[in-house]
Amino acid sequence: MEEIQFLIEKVKFDIREERPEEEIAQTLLPILEKEPGTAGRMIEELSKIPSLEIARVLQGLLEISDDKKIRKIIKRSLYRLKSKGITVEEVWPEKGGPVFRPLQAEPPTGFGGPYDYLGKRLLNLIVPHIGRGLTVMQGIVNDTEGVVDFSGGEMARKGFRVFFEEVQKRGPFPLVEMEPSYVAFLFAEACQLTIEKGKTLPLDYIRLKGEIESVKKKSEKPLIYSYIMMDEIEADDLVLKRGGDLLKTDLFSDWEIEEKEIRPYADEVWEAEESKLILNRAQKRARFQDIYQRALYDLFPEERRSLYRRRMEEMAYYLFKSGKEEEAKVSLAVAIDLKKPPNLIQPNPFLFQLVVQSIFDLLSEAYEEKMEESSFIIKP
Repeated sequence: MEEIQFLIEKVKFDIREERPEEEIAQTLLPILEKEPGTAGRMIEELSKIPSLEIARVLQGLLEISDDKKIRKIIKRSLYRLKSKGITVEEVWPEKGGPVFRPLQAEPPTGFGGPYDYLGKRLLNLIVPHIGRGLTVMQGIVNDTEGVVDFSGGEMARKGFRVFFEEVQKRGPFPLVEMEPSYVAFLFAEACQLTIEKGKTLPLDYIRLKGEIESVKKKSEKPLIYSYIMMDEIEADDLVLKRGGDLLKTDLFSDWEIEEKEIRPYADEVWEAEESKLILNRAQKRARFQDIYQRALYDLFPEERRSLYRRRMEEMAYYLFKSGKEEEAKVSLAVAIDLKKPPNLIQPNPFLFQLVVQSIFDLLSEAYEEKMEESSFIIKP
């Protein structure tokens, strides 16, 4: 009786942990085959529990069992549950031979967050396993440094739901669903970058690398191109012109160029503003424009433009999945424009505004006393 009670408690525990009923039934199959007497008593005890999940477990046992006595007990138990108002679909095929349907693992799932101005983002990859819980992997990757942080391990389904809800609450922006193969690709890409930088991978990443490799594809195109066509963006010049407006949104509000990089140009702007030379409005504007354009040219060579192009493609996907399709199109337009050679006459509006905003933010304190005066700096 102790063995029967243990099996019943295990079934109840698995149901609480939200394991699929088919999977629970499959774990009981060895008992049905090797200990039919114990199995019969277990089934009768389970039928005393008025639960739809229990009924589905018994239905699953009926579909995989070939023992006529066991099948009879299961049918009787299902009838007993039906009399209590617990009904499941009656699939009772005539058994001409053993029926065994290998369980299929649930598909993996993936989630990702937006980039911050340093090129960091949070990724989640979840891989279910038959007969076990989930392997949950979470990491922060950086597109210039590689894997910044990584943790992972097995987790029950119910525990994962609580964990994921906490993740969504803690971050400034919620994660959006992403193709798991793409999340795995991003992890593997960051791993390779870590190695190239001569840095050590987190121990959890090394331990779970096989899980990631089992999900990822060899190469991936940014996901946004499956939702928005390039032709649609390239056909509308006005979309790109709104690129600078992205920096006014919450998602891009913290994007800036690091101080050590932008400081020399900010100093030039300060000097130009404080110059004792008598310059008219047009002359000052031309001087500021020259500083902005040199900063743009110096700070965004081809390699870095490529880096920002990829960021804007990823941000476009995040925006699209967040229900902001128009902003997603603008972000993608910025990315597509960054594939072209730099144009000083018509610079990329997002990068140009990023330069201007970074300079203005750096000098904002110095200009507090001049806020009432006319300023020739182009504010974002």
